[in-house]
This record gives sequence, structure tokens and C-alpha cells, in this order.
Amino acid sequence: MQIDTPMLIAALGVPAVMFIVIFLFKRLAVTTPESHETLSLRFGKLHHRTTDAGLVGVAKRLVPYDTWLTVSRQWDERIYREIETNDHQGTIVKVDLRVTFRITSGEKALFAVDDWEAALESTALHETAAQLAGKDRSLFLHCSPELVEQLTSSIRGSMTTYGIEVGDVRIMNVEFRPEVTRQMFETVAAKLEVAKAEYEEKGRTDAALLLARTEQRVAELEARAKTESLKAVGRAYQELRGRTEVFEAYEHLYRLAQLDPSRLVSFDGFEDGELSRASLVESDLERNDPHTRITRKSGSNGAPA
Repeated sequence: MQIDTPMLIAALGVPAVMFIVIFLFKRLAVTTPESHETLSLRFGKLHHRTTDAGLVGVAKRLVPYDTWLTVSRQWDERIYREIETNDHQGTIVKVDLRVTFRITSGEKALFAVDDWEAALESTALHETAAQLAGKDRSLFLHCSPELVEQLTSSIRGSMTTYGIEVGDVRIMNVEFRPEVTRQMFETVAAKLEVAKAEYEEKGRTDAALLLARTEQRVAELEARAKTESLKAVGRAYQELRGRTEVFEAYEHLYRLAQLDPSRLVSFDGFEDGELSRASLVESDLERNDPHTRITRKSGSNGAPA
């Protein structure tokens, strides 16, 4: 089998050449990514500044006296922990601070200060200690918007000179001394107990008031029901009087219904052979006359008394 040498060399050489071209293009080309800026330094001084994203130039890296720097303009944040300050009572307070920022001018950030990271940290520490000193501790605990806005404005004004825009400053954590923390917890517990007692008393008062109003409403409804019942009975009597026979029969039945059966005694008279009325009267007279009783007793013995 005969191999075509020129075709083999071409097949192997073309990819190698393309790879070398792409590698050299990436190494020599200067591009500006999105949300970045590119600074061209010539002999250590700023020569050109590019903020538009895209290709800046090719083969510019071959010049030995030119240097290219890429600076990010995206938002970033730094957290600084245990910044010490004093509250209004002179107690030491440690706070954690979160600073959100971005570089608006790479020229100022690189040339207006030796290290903008150190400048940002130093400014945040000093401004926090100065702005929070002597403030009420409740402002720390509540993360007061006024206090945060004042701190943000102070740090933002100081970092603008260095080409850094501060977007937001937040107090993330507040730490007091152990004895102060214990005292605060005890104060909060006492306030909770007072609030609990107030709510319980208010609940009992509201329940008693609700019960009284309910009883009042029930009494009103019962009185209204009784009134309506009497009115209905009156209307029924009024209609009943128009029918004389029915009204008289009703009155007769009503009178009979008023009698108590346990206190009534009925007498139908004596039957044949029982005591007559005269004998009953005579026995009553004898029972009530002592002289008659003595005479009958002597007569029964056959000798005078």
C-alpha cells in the first residue's frame, strides 16, 4: 500500500498550525470581559483605559514596556468580624460587619492607594467604631435603619476617593460581655412575665365581660319571649271569648284543674243498716256533754252515781 506523503503531512500539519494560531491569539490578544475594565500601563504609568467589553487588540503583549491589567467592576462583599466599640453605658460591644461594594474606577483603586483592600478594611473598622460609639444598645440589637444608613453614608463617602462604591453596610452579629448578656436576658425574661400577666388578666376580664354580655342578651331574649307568649295567650283568649260555649267549657275545665286531688274528701251518704244522721248527731252531743256521759255510765251499772 502506497502512502501519499504530502497528504499525510497536510492532514497532520493543518490541526497543529490551527492549534498554534489559537494559542498565540489567546496569549497575545487583549480582551475586556463583561463588567470589567482593562488598563494599559506603559512604563508603569496609565496609558489607556478601556471599559467596553470586547477585543482590545492583538499582538500588544509583544511590546515589553506595556502591561495590561483587568479590573473587575462587579459587586462583591467583605465581612469584618469582632469590631469593638462602646455603647452609651461604656460597655464593650463587638459587631460583625458586612460591606457590599464594587470598583467604579480601576485607575483610582490601583493608583490612588497602595492597597484598596487594606484601605477598605481600615475605613470600615474606624468608621464603625466612630459611628457606633455612645449609641444605645437597643439600636445595635434592633439593627436600627437610621444607624445603618448613617454608617453606610460614612463609609461610602470615605471610599469614593479610592474609586470604590459602597452599596450597603449591614450589622450581622452583636456580642456583649457575658455579664451584660445575662443581665439583658433577665430583663427580657422579666418583661415577658409582665406581658404574660397583663395578657392573662386581660383575657380573664374579656371573658367575664363576654359572659356578662351573654347573660344580658339571654335575659333580654327570655323577657321578649315571655312578653310574646303573654301576647299570644291574650290574643287566644280574645278569639275564645267570641265563642261562648267553648269559653265556658274552658273556664269549667280550668277551675277543675285548679283543685288538688290529695286534699278533697267526697261523701256519698250511709247505706242501709249504717248509722243515720240522727244517731250521728246524738252521738256527737253525748261526746260533747259530760253530764250525759256520767248518767249513761251509772245506768249501765244499775246504781246511781
